[in-house]
Amino acid sequence: MSAGELRKLGGRVALVLALSAGFVVAGPARAEEATDAGASAREKLEGSKLDAALGEISRARKDVKTLRAAFTQERRITLLATSVKSRGELTFAAPERLRWDLAPPDDIVYFVGPEGLSYKTKSSSATVPASGANVARALGDLRALLTGDLGALRERYVLSGSRSAADVEIAGTAKDKAASVKAFTLVLEKGLVHPIRARLVEGKNDSIELTFSNVVVNGPVDAARLRP
Repeated sequence: MSAGELRKLGGRVALVLALSAGFVVAGPARAEEATDAGASAREKLEGSKLDAALGEISRARKDVKTLRAAFTQERRITLLATSVKSRGELTFAAPERLRWDLAPPDDIVYFVGPEGLSYKTKSSSATVPASGANVARALGDLRALLTGDLGALRERYVLSGSRSAADVEIAGTAKDKAASVKAFTLVLEKGLVHPIRARLVEGKNDSIELTFSNVVVNGPVDAARLRP
C-alpha cells in the first residue's frame, strides 16, 4: 500500500477507527430488533434532547485517559456482492494517539498521532502528515467520534440519535453529497463511554460494521506501542 493509497483512507479511518473506529452494525434496524425482543422502546433524540445527549457524552468522556477494546470488523462491498471479515484491537491514549491493529490475514497496523496517519505491515510503512487539510480534518473527526465532542461533527454531518435503557445511538448523515463517508452510526453503552457498535456507509451501499468487546477504560497502556 502506497502513501497515496493511505491518503485516500484518511476520511474513512477517521470514522471507522472506533469506530474505521469504524467509529461501523446495523444502525436503526437494531433498535427494532431490541424492541421485538422485549427490550424497552427507544426514545428519539432531537432538538434540545439531542443537544443534551451530546453534552452528556462529552462530559462523560472528559475523564477517559486510555481505552482498549477488541473488535470484529465486516466490510460489505455491494458491487462484488461479498463481505470481508476481520478481527483486531483498538488502543487509544489521550489526547490524540491511537493504534488500530488488524490481525492476519489483513496483518496491518494503523497509527494516529500528532505527526499524522501512518501504517505498517511486515514489508512496508508510510505516513501521511497531519499538515494536509483533509488528513487534519479526518483526524479531528476521529478524536471527536472516539473520545471527544461528537457535536463537533455537526460541521459536516446532520446528527440524530435515540436512547434506550441500555444504550445511546448517535447517527450522522453527510451534508456534502460528494463525501466519501455518507453516513455513520455509533452505539455507546448507557455510561456513554464504552463503544458497543459502529457502522460506516461509503459510496452507495458499501459499509463497514464493527462490534466492540472487552473494553477497558483507563487501564495501563504501553506508550511505545502507540508510535509508528
